[in-house]
Amino acid sequence: MIGLRSWDPVMGMNLRNARIARQNPSAAIRLVNDKYATKEALASVGAPTSPTLAVLRSRREIAALDWDALPASWALKPNQSLGGNGILLAFGRRRAYWTSSSGKRITRAVVADQLRRIVDGEFSPRPSDWAMFEPLIRAHPGLAHLSHQGLPDIRVICERDRPRLAMLRLPTRFSGGRANLHQRAIGAALDLPTGRITHALVGKEPTDTHPDTGARLIGATVPHWPEVLDAARRCAGATGLRYLGADIVVDADRGPLVLEVNARPGLQIQNVTGRGLMDAVEPPRSL
Repeated sequence: MIGLRSWDPVMGMNLRNARIARQNPSAAIRLVNDKYATKEALASVGAPTSPTLAVLRSRREIAALDWDALPASWALKPNQSLGGNGILLAFGRRRAYWTSSSGKRITRAVVADQLRRIVDGEFSPRPSDWAMFEPLIRAHPGLAHLSHQGLPDIRVICERDRPRLAMLRLPTRFSGGRANLHQRAIGAALDLPTGRITHALVGKEPTDTHPDTGARLIGATVPHWPEVLDAARRCAGATGLRYLGADIVVDADRGPLVLEVNARPGLQIQNVTGRGLMDAVEPPRSL
């Protein structure tokens, strides 16, 4: 395993929580927990995000949905879900139904049921929620060939408008097509100036290639890297967070898009990059 450098001070959970308490205002944390409000805030500073096709706030609005207005492919998301729960993806349309990535039918009844579950708050920490339709994001070919199905994403840790660490997360067969390191997605360390993969881990084991696709990872470069960093830099000004994790995807047509802004980014990036966050970021300033 590629370990942390012996001189790198590692940030633990208690130190991370103390930093967040000092640097991230409660209003900013509430903002980023609301995906729709976050998208509007990001758009106001020119940060790229996925467009919103429709927002449904109640069962009455679900009943009035114009089904024919939905495109052939889309992503249905809860506004305030945790851990990516409640997301439904359509990859194509066949008259009266849509299809999943595996070709399974997604009927109007299935979509309507998912919409009701979302607005009833089943995937949210609150009693009710909003449902959002967005265009389906398709990975840039420069990243799609590195991954096993799913959507690769980039996590950039920022202190204010300064990127400090970055990693690429690549879905695997074991992760079920999700870019989730806890489910054995690949974590690939990125060189901050260039966006080049320097090393990669599956769990705790180093790898030079993707275990499912055989694609060589080391030396591959994230497409549109300067634009990825620019999008990450804009997140602090948009949200008011002073310490954050920006999750960014690179769409095949639209380029980098900010998928989510995290007020409490995880600590796994230290193991992936081999660099401790205590060394990567500055001591928190008094507010």
